[in-house]
Amino acid sequence: MMFTLAGELRIQHRRVITTTTTKIFPPAPEESPRLLLGGPEVFPTIEEDLIRYGHITWAAGRSAENKLLGGSLPDLSHLWARGWADYLIVEADGSARRPIKAPNQKEPVVPLESTCFISVFGLSALGQPLHSNWAFRSEIISRLTGIHPGTPLTAEGLANLATHPLGGLKGRGPGMRAVVFLNQWDSQPDDYPLRHLAESILSKGQGQIERVLVGQLKPKIRLIVTQW
Repeated sequence: MMFTLAGELRIQHRRVITTTTTKIFPPAPEESPRLLLGGPEVFPTIEEDLIRYGHITWAAGRSAENKLLGGSLPDLSHLWARGWADYLIVEADGSARRPIKAPNQKEPVVPLESTCFISVFGLSALGQPLHSNWAFRSEIISRLTGIHPGTPLTAEGLANLATHPLGGLKGRGPGMRAVVFLNQWDSQPDDYPLRHLAESILSKGQGQIERVLVGQLKPKIRLIVTQW
């Protein structure tokens, strides 16, 4: 999603930095034209690369597992304050490749300067048992939503997770717009009541969530621009 957003912004000739405060796999060439690793000492190079490429991905380093290591919040603040980019998109929490998750005490790591807070949930988890195969930190999800381990995840349970202050809204700071993106639209039958799920999220969010979007990022991007 991060690289898709960056691509859309580049169509509008915006300069974009994509990065993380956790760990991510290196982007493919079609996702990001330039990858830059290092601390603040490489920041002058970022300015030059943004002029040349328009979009770069920056990370503090690389792990033994070939994942990109996130920069610190002070470094991100420093980078944003330079004013070189129109947008700084940060992947602030990972789900270990599960469609849904709940953050632990230290997650997510969200820069205070953020203006739009996007939480992502995979619709493929609906109807599946609340288990580590489908949910990352399933024990926390159970505690937040009241769903017993092994019990199928319902639309109401997903809405409760998405709107819980220690779930989907954890880390959202004052003044940040909140958007929920429901991914994996293709995993549900055509007649699945997605509008009802979206309206439930908005209702339970009690005005905190600006909109709900539904789409499909893989294997081929298909974004439904209908919003609720």
